[in-house]
Amino acid sequence: MSHIILPTAFLPPLARLRTFSGAHVSASLRSLRDFYWPSVPSRLTVPVRKASTRIHDQSVPDSGYASAEEEDDDDDEGEREEESDGLTDEDEDILRADPLERAFAIKWITGFISRSNVWIEDTLDEAEAETRRDLVEEAAQIVSAFAGDDDETECAVTRSFEFNGSVKVELNDAPLSSEDHTSVGLQSWASSILLAEKMCASPGTFGLDKSRPLRVLELGAGTGLLSIVVAKLVEAPTIVATDYHPDVLANLSANVQTNFPCSSSVIDVRRFDWESPDFGHPMDTPFDIILAADVIYHAKHAEWIKGCIGRLMASDGTFWLMIPLRSTGRHEGMDHTVEAVFPESETASGLVVLEKKTIGRQGGVGRADEGGYKLFKIGWAI
Repeated sequence: MSHIILPTAFLPPLARLRTFSGAHVSASLRSLRDFYWPSVPSRLTVPVRKASTRIHDQSVPDSGYASAEEEDDDDDEGEREEESDGLTDEDEDILRADPLERAFAIKWITGFISRSNVWIEDTLDEAEAETRRDLVEEAAQIVSAFAGDDDETECAVTRSFEFNGSVKVELNDAPLSSEDHTSVGLQSWASSILLAEKMCASPGTFGLDKSRPLRVLELGAGTGLLSIVVAKLVEAPTIVATDYHPDVLANLSANVQTNFPCSSSVIDVRRFDWESPDFGHPMDTPFDIILAADVIYHAKHAEWIKGCIGRLMASDGTFWLMIPLRSTGRHEGMDHTVEAVFPESETASGLVVLEKKTIGRQGGVGRADEGGYKLFKIGWAI
């Protein structure tokens, strides 16, 4: 006899979240991952919606994105199991694709994130608090997985962008590695999309002057969106797009080739390690413009990047940095690490923040834990 426990049965009521330990929530998140994205090899690694057979009624449920503040009754806590004499692959298809179960799971996970601040603050044990912060980050990753292409979650996705009606970019977003967190550059994140949009709307604001030759560097280039946009905006620039992870660099090179099939020299793709930088060619000549988006994932990153900028940027150059404002998880408050190493221009010398702008969350763009974005214009104090 095979048993499958559904999300409506194994996800605990959020009304009692403050009573749950990190271990309890961790088990629930693990069960949710195992249900929708089982690690055991199977032809059904991604749920496929089937209209013909459902285990619930035909009504259309709330997706959960509009309101994450559901109140759960304790009656929901009792486990409910679907049983059969040896479930077939098609049976599993139906269970995972059921729209009510999926809607419930999405509503639960977004509700958990929205309530997580109080849950984290409820414990006085620092180790437990750190565990809870990590679990909120894991929950955000699950939301991103749900928000992706339902039928191609584990596959590469081609994304087409059009900025300001004239700049068109095609990118391959490869699937993230579940074992290697440094492969985040395989996908295009909201910070780079929004910065690209602003650059195309007002190139002059970002120093992208077509009348002069420019040397442009992108740090943590990922899919290469910013570098590709610059290459389409500026005539004959020198562009160096850098990243660290080998899979990211391979995908970056492929994206450059896709957008410039007739030229292999438009963008120079290079490996660059902020912690142990190599300032040999082509990093031995100062850059006029340096770009980076969503590259701060550790308290040390801003410090390492500042050390690199100090060697790489021309005396009249500008460093544009866009980062998301995350209110939960291990990446909460990373914008403050930037402000700590790049002081305001009125109070310091050297590399300083010349301008700073907060940008609101854009509809349809960004992860659930991104409440907005901050754009820094950094340069040398005069």
